[in-house]
Amino acid sequence: MVEEISSKDFENILKNDKVVIDCYAPWCGPCRMLSPIIDELASEINNINFYKLNVDNNNDIATKFGIMSIPTILIFENSNLKDKIIGFRSKDELIEIINK
Repeated sequence: MVEEISSKDFENILKNDKVVIDCYAPWCGPCRMLSPIIDELASEINNINFYKLNVDNNNDIATKFGIMSIPTILIFENSNLKDKIIGFRSKDELIEIINK
């Protein structure tokens, strides 16, 4: 299972080389569909750290990264935002985007 983070953890987790953050809300249908895919990716890809962030509870992060629609996936490399994926994506699409 992917670790849930909050605003207070955010800067600290970015110290990892490559980070994928699933920004979601519990009431969001597409977010609930994406969650098991993120869990699968986290168990299959060892060199990337995966996290989940509830945007309802962490508005400051949602505002900072301009998250207007969910699910949104933020991909960081060496503390820099490398990609922002908005909306549901299939596992294969996510793998392709994450590995580029």
